[in-house]
Amino acid sequence: MPDSMAVRPYHGERGEYRLPVSPDELKNVMATVAATVTIVTVRSDGGPIGLTVSAFLSVSADPAIILVCIDKATASLEVVLDADGFTVNIMPEGAEDEAMLFATHGAEKFGVSEWTEPETRNAGPVLASSLARLECVTIDKTEVGDHWVLYGSVMLTDIAMPDVAPLLWRGRGFVQLS
Repeated sequence: MPDSMAVRPYHGERGEYRLPVSPDELKNVMATVAATVTIVTVRSDGGPIGLTVSAFLSVSADPAIILVCIDKATASLEVVLDADGFTVNIMPEGAEDEAMLFATHGAEKFGVSEWTEPETRNAGPVLASSLARLECVTIDKTEVGDHWVLYGSVMLTDIAMPDVAPLLWRGRGFVQLS
C-alpha cells in the first residue's frame, strides 16, 4: 500500500489519540447508503468471469472514466486483474436471483444467464438482463486496503431499459427504489 494510504493515528483538538474506525463500524455506516447493484464481467482464457459488485462509480465525464472496487478475497481476482477490460452490467429491479448467482463462488453463471459478446474488443460479456452497460478498457488498477480499484476508460454505453429502476443494495439486502 502506498505510504499515503497507510493507517495513521489521529490527534484530535484536545490531544486525544484515536485510530481510524473499525471495519465493522465502517460497514455499519455504509449499510445505510444505497448502492446500485452491478455485475462486472471479464474475458479469460478459461471462459467468461463475472462477479456482483456494488462499489462502482463515475470518476470523470471528460474523458469518460469509471471505477469498480474488487475485494481481495474474490476467488477470480487474478483473472479480473489480468484482463485488459471489463463490462459493468447495471442490473434492474427484479434481478435479485441473478445478482446472488454472480455473488456465489463456484456457481455456474454463464451457462444460466443469457449473454452476448461485447462490441468493445477487450470488454467483458454483456448480460441480456442488464438495464444498461458500460464497456471499458482497463487503464489503471490500484491496491487499496482490502480491495483492488480498477479504472476503466468507457468505450461504449447502452441503456437497454430506460424506464426500469436499478436494483439497489442497502441495509445488507436488496431494496426497491419506489
